[in-house]
Amino acid sequence: MKALVKQAKGPGNMALLDVAEPRVGPGQVKVKIAHAGICGTDVHIASGEFFHYFPPLVLGHEFSGEVVETGAGVEGIPLGARVTAEPTKSTCRVCPHCISGRYNRCEKRDIAGVVSNGAFTDYVVTRAESIHRLPDSVSLKAAALSEPLAVCVHGVCEQCSVREGDFVLIMGPGAIGLGCAQVAIAHGARVMVAGAAKDAHRLALARSLGAEWTVNVEKENVLDRALAVTKGWGVDLAVEAAGAPGALEVCVEAVRKGGEILQVGLPGAPVPVDMDRLAFKEIRLIGTFGQKRSAWLLALELLKTGRVDAEAMVSDMLSLDEWERGFDIMARGAGLKVLLAPEG
Repeated sequence: MKALVKQAKGPGNMALLDVAEPRVGPGQVKVKIAHAGICGTDVHIASGEFFHYFPPLVLGHEFSGEVVETGAGVEGIPLGARVTAEPTKSTCRVCPHCISGRYNRCEKRDIAGVVSNGAFTDYVVTRAESIHRLPDSVSLKAAALSEPLAVCVHGVCEQCSVREGDFVLIMGPGAIGLGCAQVAIAHGARVMVAGAAKDAHRLALARSLGAEWTVNVEKENVLDRALAVTKGWGVDLAVEAAGAPGALEVCVEAVRKGGEILQVGLPGAPVPVDMDRLAFKEIRLIGTFGQKRSAWLLALELLKTGRVDAEAMVSDMLSLDEWERGFDIMARGAGLKVLLAPEG
């Protein structure tokens, strides 16, 4: 089968190669890929900016498809089932994080497309417990975004405490930023999304998805706007989804006393933080990474009930043969979420 392989570390070293079809072991499930999303992490791996991966490696960790084979001991997952899957392929199962259900923190976690082979190919084999069957109302296209949506749910609802009536500021209108916005809106929050001039199409989409305010940071002061709409009080939750030092600075100033800042963007380098302001305002600065089962279940429920529109965030659907075009679109920020399909 053909697969998009990162052959070695460093910039480039990407190629579409013929690889062996994976075999199913006990407790495992084989999925025929329908769609696989290009994540910012994939782009950073391709460019050589991200080093926590183990080549040679088939990239891709956001996907949907159909079950074509199950291993010994697997029950309740019939052949032909429409599914998505967590990128977690295995964990140690014995550390305090695994025992408490927070296996996304496990130091020995095997992540598809990062530690072992992922979804930019025809078939993926993973553990049965990472498989989630899709509600009938959720398309395979939408389901390919269930992984980033689960990331947003974990951050906004599990790491933080968004409530009805809260004011939420989203810095960065990428797929994660808009996913966090939709999750907050689904819980009754009032949302402002900020981005640059090049994000005009994304800010327009944010408005169509329910954001009450959008801000072009090159034309308007985000802090002034946030304080104006909250009558000087400040936002309850600020989400830094841009991975930019300036965005975090705005979050520190815009959040109210006793409010929360969710750091979901990955700057890729140390970022200065005004710790005095953090202390004086009693701000909770919260990190988030990955997701766990409870976040997946809520993410799929939000898709099932239509409270989150994942398909609206898909900007391009390409064949695996067109992977270079897809990665270029993502690197330039020209689209929003690009899906690759093995069969085009």
